[in-house]
Amino acid sequence: MRVVARAIQQAHAHQQPLLAKPTRQSEAAKVAAPQRPTEVGLGTTVLGVLGLVVLPIALLGLLIWGGPVWAVLAGLSALAVLIAYLDPFG
Repeated sequence: MRVVARAIQQAHAHQQPLLAKPTRQSEAAKVAAPQRPTEVGLGTTVLGVLGLVVLPIALLGLLIWGGPVWAVLAGLSALAVLIAYLDPFG
């Protein structure tokens, strides 16, 4: 029995604990890593939403009153929607 108990103690002595203490290198890597991912493409998303709001208003103004101002406004808002749609980061 003593031999079995000694073998079990030796087996437990060679095992590492499951929650090992972090090393200095891993702590330094954790501190140096970026904390939060940066938001990219939010400006073009806002621009696209603004274009989606302005486009129907510009088309309605073009339909009712006509004129180059409404046409330019509709074109710019359509361009904003297109840029927001094609944005690779959004």
